[in-house]
Amino acid sequence: MNDRVTEAVVLAAGEGRRLRPLTTFQPKPMLPVANRPVVEYVLDSLFECGIEHVVVVVGHRADRIQTHLSATYPDADIDFVQQDSRLGSGHALLQADTQLDGPFVVCNGDNVVNADIVSKVLERFSMTNSVATVAVAQSDTPEEYGVVVEDNGRISDIDEHAVDSESYLVNAGVYVFDTTVFDALRRIPPQDGEIRLPEVVQYLDSPVTSVLVSSGWLDPSHPWGLLSVTESLLARRHASVIADSARIHGRALVEEPVIVGDDCDVGPGAVISAGSCLQNNVTVGANTVIERSILSTDARIGAGVVLRDSVVGPGAHVGDGVISPGGQADVILEGRLYTDRRLGSIIGDRAEVGANVTLTPGSRVGAEAVVGEGTVLHGDVRERVEVTH
Repeated sequence: MNDRVTEAVVLAAGEGRRLRPLTTFQPKPMLPVANRPVVEYVLDSLFECGIEHVVVVVGHRADRIQTHLSATYPDADIDFVQQDSRLGSGHALLQADTQLDGPFVVCNGDNVVNADIVSKVLERFSMTNSVATVAVAQSDTPEEYGVVVEDNGRISDIDEHAVDSESYLVNAGVYVFDTTVFDALRRIPPQDGEIRLPEVVQYLDSPVTSVLVSSGWLDPSHPWGLLSVTESLLARRHASVIADSARIHGRALVEEPVIVGDDCDVGPGAVISAGSCLQNNVTVGANTVIERSILSTDARIGAGVVLRDSVVGPGAHVGDGVISPGGQADVILEGRLYTDRRLGSIIGDRAEVGANVTLTPGSRVGAEAVVGEGTVLHGDVRERVEVTH
């Protein structure tokens, strides 16, 4: 039997390229779902399961994560280590080698996991003599994750590049390892310049066990994932959360469940539909409709706007009469085509969208870009680029 586990590593160094332009100025683990950064859900689950010491591996926009977590968990034992170069998740874990004394949990900092998953992985590890335990889950899209090859609860491989597979068990991104994992990681030959953590299974000297988790694992790794994960988390609340300092006009309609943060201002005739989240200090103009969308802190939305299935970054301005009708779209992310995804538009940090613009499904406006009045936008606008009608 394995010893009690009281330490954990959270991998939070990735750039989140598939979520650009939302990750231009902030790291992926800090993106909000249901008005909380993704990484907070991870830490809450770890602490609920008795973890006493957490090492967070940071990289892209590291200061954002360090500042936020230090302020949010002032009494927790959290250390930060830097991954200076993006050389894969296995390389990221290696940065924590000297910070740990015994077996430890590993979680991806950009997935929402609940305490039940962490607890199940810890329980399975404690009941065996294995050097590692991996959470696995069923998925309808196994090509998105590492497909797990196992036999009677023992894992022989995690194939991150499987195309055709009869197995629909995938790597859920929650592990327990003993410290022999670090020597195993050093034996992995880099592929495309990266050391990938799932490949360590083949280099460990003892059996690796698995535990099946059926719920409590949500992955906001794509723009539409941010929206669907937020919708799922809101559905669990059954009721809206509206900050005391928020100003909701008497003729505005706020459906349930939504979240409206501190100092928001919702004008007359505006409709905030179920599945939507307004972070702090968001302004929504008169007669505007916000449906299943995320409006980040300091966003300014004009009058008569329609935003469906959309995400607006911090400090972005959307002019009067802008229409983002939402619906199904084909989207190319990092050279890969994703078909028939429910996605309206993505507007990056501090971007400006002029009055009466139409944003077709799947369109993206880069951080600090400008879209001129009356433009009908198809596709993407790069950051700091101005597009006119």
